[in-house]
Amino acid sequence: MSPYTGSHTSGLTGHPRSIADQIYELLKRDIIKGKIEPGHRLSEVEVANTFNASRTPVREAFRRLEQDGLAERLAQGGVRVIQLDEQTIKDLFDLRVTLEVQAIKLACERITSDEISLLKQVRVQAFELLKSTDIGNDFTLNLLFELNSEFHDIIYSSTRSKYLVKVLVNIRAVVLSLRSISIRLDSIREVWEEHSAIIDQLERRDVKHAVRLMSKHIARSAGQVLSFVRSQPLTDPGSTEQPSNREAGSREKDRR
Repeated sequence: MSPYTGSHTSGLTGHPRSIADQIYELLKRDIIKGKIEPGHRLSEVEVANTFNASRTPVREAFRRLEQDGLAERLAQGGVRVIQLDEQTIKDLFDLRVTLEVQAIKLACERITSDEISLLKQVRVQAFELLKSTDIGNDFTLNLLFELNSEFHDIIYSSTRSKYLVKVLVNIRAVVLSLRSISIRLDSIREVWEEHSAIIDQLERRDVKHAVRLMSKHIARSAGQVLSFVRSQPLTDPGSTEQPSNREAGSREKDRR
């Protein structure tokens, strides 16, 4: 069963984005959300058939996924979703904490009252969802992930540092893909408690405590991802691993 099936083809349009842009964005979304899992081999033919497109825009989409660090080219040919080893994940989070700490320092200096208000609105929406009886369903979890991204986007924007933002955005997709496969409901609640405390410190412009909270936030995230990775069986780097039963079942449900 193809991991790319579902409602994707209905999402392709001829305007204003190119077909390559749309295929790239849809594949990126599914990788970040964990619907296409680490180690899965991406098939040009299968993706092209699914999206009713030629292989040229598919190749372009794959190339952009490689640039994002979400896919890698195999020595024997072909492309697969990135599958990071433990040391690389540690290095990635070490880099992230350095960048996030710099961002929070600049944000404490430069954030506006309007941006603080936006962060508070995001917080209200998140806590409302966390109180929902539907907290475990995919729709609610996706909304929480989107609010998480919005939280960080507002902070990044408040730094007024376009080069710092560019680097942070470049590594965020990989971090999000790692987080999506290891997240637990209890950890989502912890995430938003930490976010809430960070918002309070930003409003006070308390650099010391904001930095401490952000560092703790990233360290906990790294620990959770590493624990998940260590619990998984090792796979052959050249594997053409198929989607899990969970993923296949989800895709089948999407098609109905």
